[in-house]
This record gives sequence, C-alpha cells and structure tokens, in this order.
Amino acid sequence: MSGQRWLREGYDRHRAGDLAAAAQHYRRAARDTAVKADALHGLGLVELQRGHPEAAIEALERAARLAPRNPAVLTNLGHALMAQQRHDEALPPLRRAAELAPQAETHFNLAYAEQAAGHSFAAERGYRQALALESAHAGAANNLAGLLHSLGRMEAAVEAYRAALALRPADPEIRINLARALEIANDLPAARDLAEALARDLPDDPRPILLLARLERRSNAHEAAAQRLRPLLDMALPDDLACTARKELALLLDRRGDYAAAFESAAAGNARRRAQADRQGLDGQDWLRRVTLYGALFGRERLSASSAGERPPPVFFVGFPRSGTTLMETILATHPDLVTSGEITPLDHVLKSLAPGGGSAAVAAAIAGLDETGIAALREVFWEAAEALFPELRSGRRLVDKAPFNLVELGLINLLFPTAPVIVAGRDPRDVCLSCFFQDFSLSDAVASFLDIADTARAYAAVDALWRHYQNSLTLPWMEYRYEDLVADPAAVAARVFAFLDLDWAPERLERRGQHMPGQFIATPSRDAVAQPITSAAVARWRRYEGELAPALPILAPIVERLGYDPA
Repeated sequence: MSGQRWLREGYDRHRAGDLAAAAQHYRRAARDTAVKADALHGLGLVELQRGHPEAAIEALERAARLAPRNPAVLTNLGHALMAQQRHDEALPPLRRAAELAPQAETHFNLAYAEQAAGHSFAAERGYRQALALESAHAGAANNLAGLLHSLGRMEAAVEAYRAALALRPADPEIRINLARALEIANDLPAARDLAEALARDLPDDPRPILLLARLERRSNAHEAAAQRLRPLLDMALPDDLACTARKELALLLDRRGDYAAAFESAAAGNARRRAQADRQGLDGQDWLRRVTLYGALFGRERLSASSAGERPPPVFFVGFPRSGTTLMETILATHPDLVTSGEITPLDHVLKSLAPGGGSAAVAAAIAGLDETGIAALREVFWEAAEALFPELRSGRRLVDKAPFNLVELGLINLLFPTAPVIVAGRDPRDVCLSCFFQDFSLSDAVASFLDIADTARAYAAVDALWRHYQNSLTLPWMEYRYEDLVADPAAVAARVFAFLDLDWAPERLERRGQHMPGQFIATPSRDAVAQPITSAAVARWRRYEGELAPALPILAPIVERLGYDPA
C-alpha cells in the first residue's frame, strides 16, 4: 500500500476514534517521503490524544522540521509543549505560526502561551491583535479581561468583560468575573445587580452568594451577610471557595465581637487554603529561604558598587503585609505629581526575567551573577513594565511602587535604583500577624507562610531580621513611620513622608483621601476600610485574641520589646 493510502487510512481511523490503529497507519505512512510531514503531524495529534505528550512532541518536532511553513503543524507543536508546561519552548513555533497565518486564532494561541509564560504585556498585545482581526472572538475578549484584571487595571478589565459578555451574554463565567471586577472597582450597585441576577440564574453556584455576602459586609449589613454564608458552610465546596466563605464569616464574627469563633473560622479557612497550596505545589519554606539567602547576598560592599540610571527613580513603598500601607497610599495619591501602584509592582516582571520559573536559589544565583550590563537591562525591564501598567508616567509623573512584599526585595531595588527613596510602614507585629492570618490573600509561596499563626510569626521574624540587615547595608535613602502614629496624627505623619520625598504637603489633602483619579481603584483587601474616617480602632486589636495568639507571642516578643510596643 502506498504512503498516501496509509495516510488516508490513518485519517479514517483517527476520525472514527480508533487511535491505536490510526497511530499504526500514520507510522507506516511516515516511511514515504512524499507524505512524511503530514503523517508525523497526524501521529503527533494521536499521541497527544492518547496521553503520550513526549511522543507527540517528538513527532510534531519532526513534522515541523519537514514543514517549517505549515502553521497548523507549528500550532499543534506549541499546544503539545504547552500541555507539558513547557511554555517558553512553545513560544517560537506559535510565533512563527502567527507570522505565517496572521489570523485571529493564531494570535489568540500565541497570546495564551505568552500569558502562561508570564509575559503579560506580550499576551495583552496578542489578545488585542486577535480582536482587531476578529472583533467577535469571545475567547480573546474574555482572556484579555482576565489578564487586565490580574494586572489590576480594573477599569479596562470591566470594559473588556463587558465586551466579552456582549459576545456571550449567557456565559456564567464571564458574568461572574465581571461582577467580581465591578466589586473591586468599587462599583457596588452594579456588582450587586449582577450578583443578584447570577444568584437567581445559578441557584446551585456558591460564587454569587459569596460575592453578595461580601457586598453586604461592605455595606455593614452584617446579619444579612452571615445568613447568606451559613448554608454554604455545610456544602462540599472546593478548597478556595470554602476558604473564602470561612474568612468572610470570620470577619463578620469579629465585627460582632465573637472573637473565639472568628479565629476558629479563620483557622478553618486557612486549613482549606493549605490543602489548595499543597495541591498547587506552593512552598512557603522556599520563600523563607529567599529571605535567608538575601541576608548573605546583599552586603554594604555589594550594594555600594551599583550605579544609578539616567532616569529619575521611582519611590518604593514597602512594609510587611497588613501594616496599613493602603491608608498611606490614599494620602500619597492626592498629590498630582504621583502615581501610586496599588500593589501592582513592575518589580515582579524583573524577578520573572531574572529566573523564569525558578525557585529562590535560582533567583539569588541570578542576582549574584549580575554585572552593570545586566543591571541596566533589568532596569529597562522595570520601566517597560511600569509604563505599560501606568501610562501616566509618560507625562512626567512619578511612580510610587507600593507593594508590601518588596520589603524583602530592597537589596535588588538598591542594585537597580541606588538613589530611590524608600518608605517603610511599621505596625505592632502582633496586629500584623493576626491580620495576615485573617486575610484571604491570593495564594503564593509567601502567602503559604500565613496559614498557621505560629508560621506567620516566624515569617514576620525572618523578614524583620532581613530588614534590620538592610538598615546597615542599603545605600539608598529610606524612612520609617508607624501605623499607630499615622492614625493618631495623620497630618503630622503625612507631612514627614512628603518632606522626605521633597514634595509639598497641604493638610486639606486628607479630605480628598480615597478620591482616586479616574482609572485608579483600591484593589487591596483594605478597599472598604480606607474609605472610612481615620480611626485608631484597629490599634492593639491583638488583645482581643491574646489566647488564640499564644503560639505566636513568644516568637514576636523580642521584636515587640525592641520596637518599644507595650508587651502586656
């Protein structure tokens, strides 16, 4: 039988679902040079369907060498590599396919791979190219919206979700995502209307109920929120939703003064989040290893050797999470010359370019190997990301890169921007750790350290030790303030911060606090609290949970004493 006949037999068996026979026929056809590329292409697809990804990749790579201008072969090779999480390797064939066949689908496939590889801005360009070629490409519209959501660009995300919903008006996932984005963007009436419609249309889906409960909590309708949540607690929810439900209930119980039950609910939520973190392979210990490695890596001599770039540096605003940084950010945002980042930091793109997919040891090794050329290149990565995230920078405004976890990254920041001013927010460690334990953060290696109260305290102590090391090593200018001082006398602390930045300060700006410029939203968990009048209600909150904090208090006691907080 000729190679062409074997190939047709392979196609027929493939369409009929007889994958083993199809693979056999494709292999026989591949002996004929005239149809070898097509046969290997078919074989690669069959092996992928049979769950043999390595065999599929081998066949498709051979097909691509024989047919380097066939976009279908290149696209399927990219898909096979993506199935193996080999995202960076998938990009060259997918890019070539988009060049050869500049159609909406090839650009969509490429954008999806760019996003999976962590190349957010290339992914955004790809989705927009797909939509320019086919405005009705709902997948591209929805993925673009999700990407913008993840980048914290809520106004653009809401617009993109609405465009996707116009193409798929009954799609529940798009509707739920739009409702969540509206809540983060603080359009609470629109979020409520959509969530209520979703609750009617999807009575068995817990996500609209959770969103409605959050909206009611934000509106101080605490009992109504609790009534919504309680039926969910007996349902077999996925770990992420179960955690969110428990954490929402914990906040409601805290506001009601039932502190023991609130802590118990938060702990139950963290147990479910721990299961999710373990399943995702997240490693809080690896993040703590980075903290330790940085202490050895960033000495005064190393940091003194770095030189500044030509461009005026950003301001970096850091502090252990839940130290009250969002409150100060709303004050900084009132200055017309500043753009605040809302915890979307361009430094993430620098870290990804340093060691894509690598752990803390790989990041530290990459930093140790940097020379001036490498540092300058990373500085450009930072500015490229910053201008894509915050277009206002192109008009001469200055970035305040507010990201609490960047406290750990101050050594790298010093290498990139040795003259950048740094503001460090401090707060009673016991209040910080309690708030971290209660908070429903998005999962990461660092957040995996906050799922047990003693682990949270150990993480705090490790970061505090690194910060004390940095105080003796950094060459860049820095200042500290305390949350407790800020809420006691916001005008005085704000005046100190603005003086440090060499910016004018007017106390009447406090009246405009929280009135962000168009397109800016408080997307952090503090978005409902910072819109309220400044009070000291959250100071010494830990005392309400002193018994529950017993495992953490001995770990934090030396830090509490050193910082001068009341130990009792």
